[in-house]
Amino acid sequence: MEKFDGGEVKVEESIDPSNTLRWVRGKLIGEGVFASVYMAKMIKPPTIGSRIKDYHPIMAVKTTNTDCASEYNESLNDKKILDLLIDCPYIIQCYGDDITIDTNVDDDGNVNKVIFYNIFLEYASGGTLLEFIDKSPLYNESKQVKCYVQSILKGVECIHDKGIVHCDLKPDNILLVKEKEDDDYFVAKVSDFGSSKMANDCRTPVRGTYEYQAPECRNDKIQEQYSDIWAVGVIVLFMLTKKWNWKDKLSKYISEDAKDFLLKCFEIVPSKRPSAKMLLSHPFVAIV
Repeated sequence: MEKFDGGEVKVEESIDPSNTLRWVRGKLIGEGVFASVYMAKMIKPPTIGSRIKDYHPIMAVKTTNTDCASEYNESLNDKKILDLLIDCPYIIQCYGDDITIDTNVDDDGNVNKVIFYNIFLEYASGGTLLEFIDKSPLYNESKQVKCYVQSILKGVECIHDKGIVHCDLKPDNILLVKEKEDDDYFVAKVSDFGSSKMANDCRTPVRGTYEYQAPECRNDKIQEQYSDIWAVGVIVLFMLTKKWNWKDKLSKYISEDAKDFLLKCFEIVPSKRPSAKMLLSHPFVAIV
């Protein structure tokens, strides 16, 4: 046993006997449809050739039960996409993955083994953008809000430059990471690529969260990079008004720059929506 996060926890070991990595799982910090996320503390660095690429004492670990095929496949896709985006500072960083076994004994004395797939991620001490919005006042167009929007757009630009469609952009999937340990400045980083796909992949069905889906996703079953731009618009609308749906009466509560930014994201004709790169030059965020 090892002490972590105020209690004693079991030391986790890789299923690969050649990997001497040892780590402990801390408190639950997030729970989604496809996985649970915990604090993780490394107590022994990985060996050369390990699937853990970097040694960071405190990380987050996203854990999936491999018996759940769909969830396991989502996690594998998450890791694959994160590896393609490893150099982007506006994407949550992935440090590697590992497989562990948990053994327990049921009431009848039967020994059960569960295999878990673990992805080690950059720890976001600021929580999610959704948590930030919950604590923020209505119609907040502060510099902090605009900085977060700018960071999200830079992350989306990285994603699209790699030919990827995120497919599930929403405040829950934007994490706030401290830029430096000794200050209180947080950077918004895009996460959760379990639903992502490559652009122009017609075989993949429409995915994601209904409130953030563009009209072409709902009506025509088309989901491409321009659909992510619509989702960015919904995120910004929700940041400012705490509502998902645009209504004309909301426009009197927000600035003309914010209104114009949103209307560009909400262009009904998908091909007429600006790219993330173009939106970075919009007055709503360009002044940051």
